[in-house]
This record gives sequence, structure tokens and C-alpha cells, in this order.
Amino acid sequence: MNVLKQGINIRYCPLKLYQIFLIFLGAALFIRFPFFFRDYIDRDESTFILMGQSWAEGHLPYTHLWDLKPPLAFLFFAIIIKIFGKSFIAIRLAGTICVAITSLYLFKIGDRISGRKVGFWCGMLYVFLSSLFGNVQGVMTEHLSMLFSVPGFWFLIKATKNRHIFTAGFFFGIAAMIKLNLAYPILFTGLGLMFFEFREKNTVTCLKSGVIYGIGVAIPFILTALPYYAEGLLEVWWESVIMAPLHYDTPDPANNIKAFKDLIPFIAVIGLLIFINRKKRCFPKWCKNYTYILLGLAGTMVSFIQSGEVNSHYLIQLYPFLILPLAVVVSHIHWFAKVAYTPVAAAVILLIQFEPVKEYIVLGDRVLDGKSLYNGEGIEVPRYIRNHVGDVQSVFFLENHIGYWLIDEQPPTKSVTHPSNLDREQLYPFYDNPRKDSIEELRYICSVINPEIIVTERGKIPFIQDDTPDNIYFKKVLAQRYRLLKQIGEAQIYQRID
Repeated sequence: MNVLKQGINIRYCPLKLYQIFLIFLGAALFIRFPFFFRDYIDRDESTFILMGQSWAEGHLPYTHLWDLKPPLAFLFFAIIIKIFGKSFIAIRLAGTICVAITSLYLFKIGDRISGRKVGFWCGMLYVFLSSLFGNVQGVMTEHLSMLFSVPGFWFLIKATKNRHIFTAGFFFGIAAMIKLNLAYPILFTGLGLMFFEFREKNTVTCLKSGVIYGIGVAIPFILTALPYYAEGLLEVWWESVIMAPLHYDTPDPANNIKAFKDLIPFIAVIGLLIFINRKKRCFPKWCKNYTYILLGLAGTMVSFIQSGEVNSHYLIQLYPFLILPLAVVVSHIHWFAKVAYTPVAAAVILLIQFEPVKEYIVLGDRVLDGKSLYNGEGIEVPRYIRNHVGDVQSVFFLENHIGYWLIDEQPPTKSVTHPSNLDREQLYPFYDNPRKDSIEELRYICSVINPEIIVTERGKIPFIQDDTPDNIYFKKVLAQRYRLLKQIGEAQIYQRID
């Protein structure tokens, strides 16, 4: 009982880096392990796997399949697949290691700014926030980009030599070639670097540091373009990596306003932290590290507002820059040190473990029932097709498209590598789609390719309104030329009537 009243005093100083890494890895593994066996946690992850598989087979991204992400987003999956084959466990274990490495660098940053205790809880908070709440238990580009962005930030705050500035820029460049919206915080932070170089030194040093930083950022862009240049496909890289993201969303101020409203809770927290810092002086006046953190937050939020979307997994990019000032400010509020925090911390940890515990129960039930640990419609549907239909001439997954990977099939066209891209007609010109709009693309798939199997939900096209010409046509095709073969959960398997 005394332990519960007084709390547990963790001795942070004797902990070595490898021990801290193992603690972070153990926590991340406990949370994420039961999700290793899910069919998919987010549709994007399934698309990255398909793109990675295509690259592992020798096809450069955008030449065989297509998705709106920079090429290094797919390299991670290509490497894992090339080494371990088609393994959900290998992909998600590698993703867990990425989370632990990122947390370790957050520890190093927090330790440098405000001591080992702050650093430790910065790392642990990132483990929790990047692995819980929403669809973040898979491997997302946000996890991969932070694997390079956070170490880049570490080199920036310790920058005493030109090589540190170059290395920071280089890591930031890699992060941008995984998640292009990071160009905003990279730009904002670079301008902050130049400001401090000018303020503390002179104009020449300011410009020199800016050039060194910019060269570091540019090199990963150039390196990703070289394979395309060698194959005479540089235009493919330019159109897919640079131009297509600029046309991802049709301009709509309403979406930008909605994104801003979604960010209001985070803006309020940041405002509160700034207010407390002014009162408590947690960071010194004109502190470079504090300024870089605020610039990183501002740049990331501007990128969200510009895109018009704030999905739950996007927030992984925000968490490191939010965790750092939060942990530092809390450490300066003295009454926190007097709270017997063990019971509170235990209750909070138990609550946030609800999702993984629920998933552990699902796995336990499957073991008791003698079933495979792999579960979900994305697993069951391909298994049914393989066992009851056999080899198929062609298949069209409008849902559960990880099924392509599991039955060794390809999406019928580039535009449906990610099913939602069917409705993004503004992107068609950037991968030389000869069809002009989604209804023409759909007619081509259903009439020319004429897939033997179609997998969807509720007999319609997801992501598209029911009363659109696309769905009216699609429902007519299903009614006249296909029969419902099997329903597994919400997934419907239709077979062509020959």
C-alpha cells in the first residue's frame, strides 16, 4: 500500500541507451503485437504493401502500379518483402522497431533539453500515441517519416558544425521523400536556422548554413530520381512525385476551414503551453530549441490545413513536436512532483491498453477454437477464393484489396491500386491514364478487362455516393453479369456468369 501512496521512483540516470531502447521496444511490441495478424488496419498500409511487392519484383514505383506517395514510402515494404517474403509479421515487427527507434531519439532530444526523466517520458508518450487511438497499429508512412524526421531534429538542435546541419537536412529530405507534406515544417525550420545564424553570427554564415541545409534536403530527392533518369523515365518521377500531390485535392476553402477546426484542440494545447512557458520560463528567452519546436508544429499544422484533411494517422507527425514542450512544461510545474502518481499512472495505462487487450482476447479465442491467428475479411476472402474458385483470370477488389497480395494477383488498372483513387479523376493525367473520368475507367474495367471475381461491400463502390452514375452503372453490372457467390462479414464476393 505504501508503494501505491508514494509512487515508484524510477532511477533514470543509470539507464543505458540500449536499455531505454529495449524498454520502448517492449512497450511498443506489447501494444502492437496482437495487430500483427490483422488483415489490414488501414487501407493505405495495404496499398503500400502492393507497391512494395511490385518494386521487389523489379518494377519502379508508378510504372506498374500507382499511388500518391513519394518513392521511399514504398522502399521500406519492398526491402522487407524482398528479405522475408509475404509476411505480415515481418512488416509489422519492422514497423514496431521503427517506432522504438523514433522514441529513442525523442528521448535523446528531451534529455538534451531538460534531462533524462523528461526524455524518457517523451519517448514513452510517443510509443503510446503512435500505437494507440485510431488506425495507427499498422505501418503508416507517418511512422516511417518520423523515423528520419526526429533524428534530423536531433542533429539540428545539437548543431555546432556544418556537418550537423547537413545531416539534419539529409534526414529531413529522406522524411519528405516518404511524406511530402513535411516540406512545410522542413522549410519553416530551415528559415528558423537561418534566422538564428544571422542573429548570432552574420549574413554570410546565415546564407552558408541555409545552403548546406538545403543541399542536405535536396540529395534524397535527387537520389530517388536517378533510377528513373537511368531508365529514361524522369518524367514519370516528376509527374508522380512532384506534380500529382499538388493536385491531390481540388481547391475547396470549406475543406481548409474544416481541417483548421479539427486542429483547434491541438492549437489550444499549444497556446496553453506557450502561456505557461511565458510564466514559468521553462525555456529561456530566444531559445533555439523551443523556436524550432514551435516552427515544426506550425509547419505541420499548415500542411494539414492546406491539404484540407486531418486523419488520425496524420497526427503522428504532430506528436513529437507536441510531446517535447508538453513534457518540459509539466516538469516545471512543481505540484506534479508532489502527486502520488503511481495509482493515477496505472489507471491511465490500463485505460489506454483497452484496444490491444481486446485484440489479445480475439487472438486467445481463435487459439482456443483451433483457428489461425490471422484474421479479418482481408484474410478470409482470399482464402475462400483460393479454396473454392481456384486460379482466377482476373479479380477486382473494391474492398479488402490486400487480397491481391494474398492470391498473387494485380489490380486491373493503376487507378485502383488504392480503390479510392478511382474517384480522383484529377490525378489520371499524372500517370497517363487514357480514360478521362471514373465512369469511363469503370466501364473499361468491367467490360474490357471483365474480371472473373469482384469483391465489394453492400453491392456498391465504396468512397462514391450511391446515386452517382458510377454506382448506378456498377450495380447494373453486378445485377446482370454477376452472381453473389459468398458473403464473409460485410465483404461480398461476386463471380461472373459465363
